[in-house]
Amino acid sequence: MSTPSTTFVCPHCGEPIELNTALSKQLQHQLRDEMKAEIEVEKKKLWKVAQEKAAEKQEKEVRDLQEQLKERTDKLQEAETQELELRKQARELAEKQKSLELEIARTLDKEREKIALDARKQADEAHRLKDLEKDKKLQDAQKANEELARKLQQGSMQTQGEVLEADLKALLEQAFPTDSIQDVEKGVKGADVVQTVHTKTGERSGVIVWESKNTKAWSQSWVTKLKQDQHTVKADICVLVSTALPAGVETYTMISGVWVVHPSVAHLVATALRMQLLATHQARQSLVGREEKMEVLYAYLSGTQFKARVENIISAFIQMQEGLQKEKRAMQTQWSKREREIERVIANTTGMYGDLQGIIGAQLPEIAQLQLPDEAPEGEQLELTA
Repeated sequence: MSTPSTTFVCPHCGEPIELNTALSKQLQHQLRDEMKAEIEVEKKKLWKVAQEKAAEKQEKEVRDLQEQLKERTDKLQEAETQELELRKQARELAEKQKSLELEIARTLDKEREKIALDARKQADEAHRLKDLEKDKKLQDAQKANEELARKLQQGSMQTQGEVLEADLKALLEQAFPTDSIQDVEKGVKGADVVQTVHTKTGERSGVIVWESKNTKAWSQSWVTKLKQDQHTVKADICVLVSTALPAGVETYTMISGVWVVHPSVAHLVATALRMQLLATHQARQSLVGREEKMEVLYAYLSGTQFKARVENIISAFIQMQEGLQKEKRAMQTQWSKREREIERVIANTTGMYGDLQGIIGAQLPEIAQLQLPDEAPEGEQLELTA
């Protein structure tokens, strides 16, 4: 016999169900609601615990920050107190130093006056008996000086000329090591120095004769004499190096076939003339046996075109030298400026360290770069002093 079933509408889902099925559904919904309620209660408990832990953690952090703030505030106050004390000590030290300097200055002034007075008395007493003797010695010395000046004047011209000649020879030897640079013996006609120009292979390319003059006034007779010396030594080119140049000439010129140059550009003229001699030698080698062309070549060497080329070369050398000198002067100016700035920084740093050392004393750490190399510790100094 089947059990009668009654249809029932579920209050939760609204679906028609049988009675025994409805009871089962109702129990399920009731259990679900109870579980939800329990879960909600548990969530609230967990949320409350989490909030309490967070509040506790935040409170600890706040206390920690407050303690750190208090500690820093205490340190700041302590540092300010120390700074005030140091400033006070610095002022007291400065006042004491000024007083000491004033007292020392007064004492030194008194001592200087006393020493000066004593020195004047001693000097007056010493000079009183020696004035006549000094006058006699002075007269003798003046006579001796006049005699010595006369003798020196006689030999000074020759000595100055020898110095310039030696400098010229050294310059040529250093600039042209492959050439033969020879002195002309004193008393023998033929200028001062004879330069035989050689090629890289050792071939003789030509001869340059040099005469040096170290005087205050120019003389035209030097040109005539050097032309004669040129024929004597059979030189291709003759150069007169003189500290005194003709009127209107600053560095170099050519007079009657003689190159007249100032010592400051002698090495430039020598380079230019040597280059032309080497080029001429090369051309001469290609014209061996051709007398007409040899004549043309000789005319070229003694003509204005050769002179113009040499002058252009010398001018270029002089411009290069002037540019180099300008660069050197500019760099030296920059180096001097930087050196003064570095010295000022070092001086200020050293002064500041000395001020702090005078205030703080031995508590200030030593800086090795600011100590003397042989500076002994304070204890050793005291023992040595004792």
